[in-house]
Amino acid sequence: MRNFVIFVQGENFNLEVDGIIQTAGFFASRRVEAATEKEASSTAIAQLLAEPDIKNKELPNYRMIVKVAYEMPIEHKKTYSGFTFYPMEEV
Repeated sequence: MRNFVIFVQGENFNLEVDGIIQTAGFFASRRVEAATEKEASSTAIAQLLAEPDIKNKELPNYRMIVKVAYEMPIEHKKTYSGFTFYPMEEV
């Protein structure tokens, strides 16, 4: 297995930002062990969608974008958690 850190941007979720439930996005990083970068990216997205902070809060037009997938040395075992939420701008 290879060791990846995956940086993901999510858009169009129904989240609390600044005390208000609104259409929002987020940034999050997760460490994933996988055979390929593509597999690591898919696994990170699936794991994020299962986390309580965003689970079942997707709007019909949500998107998950892998911004960076970086292979780390196998001994890098840092745990990444949490989200940075931001309000989506009205178009």
